[in-house]
Amino acid sequence: MPPGLLTDGIGHLISSDLGAAVRVETVVAALLAIVLVALHRRYNRTLFARSRWMWAYVLPALLAVALPFHYGLVLPLPLYIGWMAVSVFWQDYLTFGLLQSYLAERLGRWPVVVTTAIVFWLGHALFIPDRFAPANLLPSLAILALGLVQATLRDRLSTLHLILALHLAFYYAFA
Repeated sequence: MPPGLLTDGIGHLISSDLGAAVRVETVVAALLAIVLVALHRRYNRTLFARSRWMWAYVLPALLAVALPFHYGLVLPLPLYIGWMAVSVFWQDYLTFGLLQSYLAERLGRWPVVVTTAIVFWLGHALFIPDRFAPANLLPSLAILALGLVQATLRDRLSTLHLILALHLAFYYAFA
């Protein structure tokens, strides 16, 4: 299964068929992301501004070809690619986009970076505890470190382009 996909998510409440469940969860997450983007246009001008880092989207596009070799795919490849893309987008948009933007209006630079990284870690520890809870010390610390790197990149670059591309590339190559 793709990383982050809950075994008891909303899709499984609607259908016992794995493919249908993943499609439902992907559509629900995509619709929520679309609503959030539509409601936060002021932040989007910065988060999605043209940037020299937009070329980085080539990385996950190239790594998507590795998915069939990395996962034991039981569903069609486009479904995995789509679900992972939606998952990465809403994770990064919520944490490094909206949360970090809200916090930056109220806190100093480093408290924003640290708080955002902790929230990113908490999301993983709470929703994927078998992999990232504090009891799994190394993976838990790795997610916290990744959160610090991504929050720092967002602080320095202002846009989400590189963060989205690197996070999705990681999913396609290693997760």
